[in-house]
Amino acid sequence: MKAPHPSMTVFKRATSSAGVLSLALAMATLTGCPATSDEVRPPNDQFFFPTGMAIDLDEGSLFVTSANSDLRYDSGTITVINLDRVEELAGSWLSSGQVPAGTDCEVDSTIVTTMVCNEAEAIVADSTIRTGNFATEVAVQALDDGTARVFAAVRGDPSLTWADFDPASRSLECGGSGGAPRCDQDHRLNRLRGDESIGSLPSEPFGLYVDSADGFVVVTHLSQGVVSLTDAPTDGRPPIVSDALGGVFDPDPITGVRSAISAAARTPGGRVYVTSSSEERVQIFTVARTGTSLPALVPSDFFFLRDVLPSDDGRGIRFGNGGDTAYVLNRDPPVLQVLDTSISPTGQPRNTLVQAVEICSNASNLTVGDLGAGNRVFVTCFREGQVWVLDPVGGGVDAIIDVGRGPQAIAISEANKKLYVTNFLEDTISVVDLELASPTENRVVLKLGRTRQSGGN
Repeated sequence: MKAPHPSMTVFKRATSSAGVLSLALAMATLTGCPATSDEVRPPNDQFFFPTGMAIDLDEGSLFVTSANSDLRYDSGTITVINLDRVEELAGSWLSSGQVPAGTDCEVDSTIVTTMVCNEAEAIVADSTIRTGNFATEVAVQALDDGTARVFAAVRGDPSLTWADFDPASRSLECGGSGGAPRCDQDHRLNRLRGDESIGSLPSEPFGLYVDSADGFVVVTHLSQGVVSLTDAPTDGRPPIVSDALGGVFDPDPITGVRSAISAAARTPGGRVYVTSSSEERVQIFTVARTGTSLPALVPSDFFFLRDVLPSDDGRGIRFGNGGDTAYVLNRDPPVLQVLDTSISPTGQPRNTLVQAVEICSNASNLTVGDLGAGNRVFVTCFREGQVWVLDPVGGGVDAIIDVGRGPQAIAISEANKKLYVTNFLEDTISVVDLELASPTENRVVLKLGRTRQSGGN
């Protein structure tokens, strides 16, 4: 087993908040008028720069973060989409070819096989909650009593914001009052171990891995190569930020920036793999618990992605085949790396490359699902406005789907045989039919939201 990387240090004090607005600044076309008044409230039934997305464990609800990247409103939001309603709308459209009567929907003016609906048709407006600006990923944790928690990485606070979710009523609760309440301070985790004297949550929270088996959340941070840990008991006790490690990755040789991007676990409660866009290395952690003390991150091993060079811009990572296969997105060069992560006779994962599949030049995210033909990897291509469907075994591309401008987050429902994609640059969500051999397989059959033409106000 390799020793922890020499640059890794325990992160004990607050990190700089410089760069919190980097997402908005990096997209010059999205500049707008900042809104600072409490009266400038965001709508509770619309998307505005949708970023993160996650499906509830019963696949009945979809959570979407709106980042408010042009600062048009005073906050971002997390909205709940009723997937039963989405299925009703899509099913009616696919079976009849007619827009359902009494709905705010219409046939797409350019793609006649797609129906476009006002997102209010499917958003549970009374469940919308308000967060800080520039939320990125969102993830769901199952609790022991059958309810759930929703966690969002929010760069503008910065915080790990959380809310309780009741699947029966599709309601989110994070403190606050009134319509579309702003999550209160107890639900915006921004202090290490809840103590300001110890330090703040590091800046730029970005990627999330939420573990329902062992009750923790791993957060990656875009700056300083930081990875943090939150204790999230499944018995309903409040979560608390318990640990943070800085300097996990070496800096980019050109920019000098250290970055941690994506996290995923080989199996629930097991080893957590973290990728970086500043170094061609994957760091592995375990979560240690001793008695009643808060859990801590333990760097256990790491390996380099050097079979396909330079591989120094790692993005998303996901697992399949019971944890025996890892899928890693890389932008330089643009490939999906398929790794054998099965356990060797020594008791350690093999972490060896078995396949490299060429992908689009600006991949942003991925998900994995099996709709009956074996695992397929679905990759969002931000610049191209597409989703690529990859066969990780055969090494080929099954389909290229035009979904909208700036596709970012992606989620799959094997039960509904649908793929959902947030289109960051046009305020929509595309719903893709994944039914094998159907006339509309791998096509966008429904869009939620009317396409925004510009980013300003």
